[in-house]
Amino acid sequence: MTDHSLSPDSSRPPIWGKYASNSIIALSILLFSGLFILIGQIDHPTLNIVHGFTDPLIDQIGDIGNTLGKGLTLVILSLTIGGIGLWLNSERWKFAGLYSLLAHGLAAVITQILKHSLSRPRPRLMDTTQWEIRPTLESGLDSFPSGHTSGSFSMAMVLSFYFPKGRVVWFGLASFNALCRVIKGSHFPTDVLGGLLVGIGSGLVLVYARDRWKEATTRAFVYGLPWLITAFGLLWILVPHPGIELEPNMSLTIGLILIMFGLGLRLWWIRECTAPNPMPGMKVPSWPRLLMGLGLATSTGSLIIIGTSILAGLVWWIGNQSPLLSRTESDNRFMLGLNPILTEAALGIGMFLFALLVFSIRSPALSPTISF
Repeated sequence: MTDHSLSPDSSRPPIWGKYASNSIIALSILLFSGLFILIGQIDHPTLNIVHGFTDPLIDQIGDIGNTLGKGLTLVILSLTIGGIGLWLNSERWKFAGLYSLLAHGLAAVITQILKHSLSRPRPRLMDTTQWEIRPTLESGLDSFPSGHTSGSFSMAMVLSFYFPKGRVVWFGLASFNALCRVIKGSHFPTDVLGGLLVGIGSGLVLVYARDRWKEATTRAFVYGLPWLITAFGLLWILVPHPGIELEPNMSLTIGLILIMFGLGLRLWWIRECTAPNPMPGMKVPSWPRLLMGLGLATSTGSLIIIGTSILAGLVWWIGNQSPLLSRTESDNRFMLGLNPILTEAALGIGMFLFALLVFSIRSPALSPTISF
């Protein structure tokens, strides 16, 4: 399959870019393997908490996500996009409709093969059915991976390729659909993680030419892992889990210091680089962002979250050092029409507030203890 005229320039990557891609993919595979093991430890506790919710509003929200992620809904969406392309005579919309439909179909085939080969019992059967890996078409033994999640993320991958300005919306909706599968008790968190990988992989295969799969996969890891680790960290602290915990006050203090120190360095460098007469060759370094991310992870007090965040941060840092993947400061200079100092300050403040939220969840004096 060949790339379309709408794709970016596919010039031959430099040697460092090749080495960086291999390192990023290897580290990301290691990280995903660890995440499957770790999330597997809180699969059942997560479902216990979900089943303890009786708020009708939560059920309604879950129903909305389940409807949006249904196969029929995704097919109608693809056909609608393609129909708009025919009406506007737009190649972009036509290709988006066609390849989103194909990506969803590919994801569905892979998902069904895995579902009926691994035969994991659905959450509703977890107390009465043992998991035996064997081929079967028996109802209820088709939990892994989540089909709603794989379909949603395959669509998001294609739409973000053809409509990149809306990638936050596409992946945001896919994540919402995935979350709703857990909220409704239809899937374990590991089912959702498996569906995410199948969906993104299906989208990558269809919209990128074979010689660009590695680059596209690498980009997805570099810019997607920080968000995934953030979601994992929040789930990890909300659900009872094994592991060594640091004292809340100490971890919060260290975390806030790292966040503010990294933010201060970034703001200083941005100010110098955007001055009327900056020093020749001066660039804003990326490593202060690693300090900010490490600070946020440290505020959780969990050595598990700190370790996975360091690994994800290493992937992000390697990607930003590679000429193949890194974005120039001119690309980052304005976001949503705002000055870079304001956007960086907003990011830092958001991390600061998130660290305080995590502390309030962890502190027994500020939050009720969840019991089973």
